[in-house]
Amino acid sequence: MVTLILNVGMILGVQASIGAALTLPGVAALVLTIGMAVDANILIYERMREEKSKGKNLFNSLEAGHDRALASILDSHVTSIITAVILMWLGTGPIKGFGVILAIGLAANLFCVLVFNHALLELVTGNNWLTDIKFRRLIPEVNLPFYSYRKIAIGCSLLVIAIGLGAVFYQGQNALGTDFRGGDEVSVHFGQAVSQANIETVAKSLGIKEVSSTYETELGTGIQTLKIQTEKDQGKNLLAELDKKYPSAHLQVADASVKQIGATVSKNLQTNALLAVALSLLGVMIYVAFRFEVGYAVGAIVATLHDIIITVGVYVLFGGQFTSPMVAAVLMIIGYSLNDTVIVFDRVREELKLNPHLKLVQVLDLAVNKTFARTTMTSMTTFLAAFALFVFGAGVVHEFALVFMIGIATGTASSIFIANPVFCWWHKGDRHHVEARELAPKYDWDSSTRSPAP
Repeated sequence: MVTLILNVGMILGVQASIGAALTLPGVAALVLTIGMAVDANILIYERMREEKSKGKNLFNSLEAGHDRALASILDSHVTSIITAVILMWLGTGPIKGFGVILAIGLAANLFCVLVFNHALLELVTGNNWLTDIKFRRLIPEVNLPFYSYRKIAIGCSLLVIAIGLGAVFYQGQNALGTDFRGGDEVSVHFGQAVSQANIETVAKSLGIKEVSSTYETELGTGIQTLKIQTEKDQGKNLLAELDKKYPSAHLQVADASVKQIGATVSKNLQTNALLAVALSLLGVMIYVAFRFEVGYAVGAIVATLHDIIITVGVYVLFGGQFTSPMVAAVLMIIGYSLNDTVIVFDRVREELKLNPHLKLVQVLDLAVNKTFARTTMTSMTTFLAAFALFVFGAGVVHEFALVFMIGIATGTASSIFIANPVFCWWHKGDRHHVEARELAPKYDWDSSTRSPAP
């Protein structure tokens, strides 16, 4: 808890120092980095539990736990840093803001988890202020043949993908929000917030079919801005009616900024968003290929694309429209999915080294079973946070939470049932094929003299 509080404080402090506004995409990046920080701590504690079960004392378990979790934490954060850098480079507006906050958060994560948290635990255990920790196991150990369920899982995924893509093609341009199709964007300062429901009610009374609103707060100054997007030539009318209906909001209409998003601008937003996502995935694929091996990279990218397609399809099926904040939600899902998959793959590579007698499929199941508790706990805590936003949020926050919940479910499933089977298919189910193509140093055991798998 102390580490997380420091983490959030560092992120918000840096954000305030550079004068960045706290927008919904920024909140999305903040949620993602906090989730990754929690996940990193879970990884360390799970490793500590394993070491302690071998009879080590608390201090030695701590050291071994950090050492064994280090590679997974670094790999998951580096893949996300690659995404953040590309988003800052190619993104515009909220997409670029997402990348900036993500980069700040990832740097804070690495310091807080690997330096501060480690030093704090070393202090309390090294001085015998804490001599023992009782690790409770909320999620029991499992020994399930996950790989054997791949056909059912892939079949269900293909069905959902087909239904989702059908909904996307049926909706066509209607699946895109104002900032991707063109329209008005109004920015106004206020004294008292007007709820999304009230804004929609006023818009409906004026015959405005589409309206979305977000609130931004500039850190450090506390200046708040209401941004409303409407159909073309409707922004001024809606703002004037809101000022008339809710005088207590003290909308500063005279100083309001009204700009039109033309077809060219909206087309550029679409192009930049797609290019940023594509290059992010390419950068991650190159890193994973060199850090692990090409098969791992293919598995990770296929799993991530699977999550993107299903999330977009299901969201549109539920009547959602994609705007810049929703793109930020999709980017958060990419980060979540990659983080989950890379951690499982890190365990696969480790178990390949530790178990030279096992077949590739057996190693894949072993790795998933050993990371199952961590995967489940991380997914449950993140899903509950998103569910709370979904229940108590409104407007864009409500839609954002829905996208994230869909992404959490698909990301968790894909890291188990999609990434591993694709990796196994790439190597034709043969672990010799994996070892022969690794760019990392080879194992110190002779792969040609294995005993048969049990």
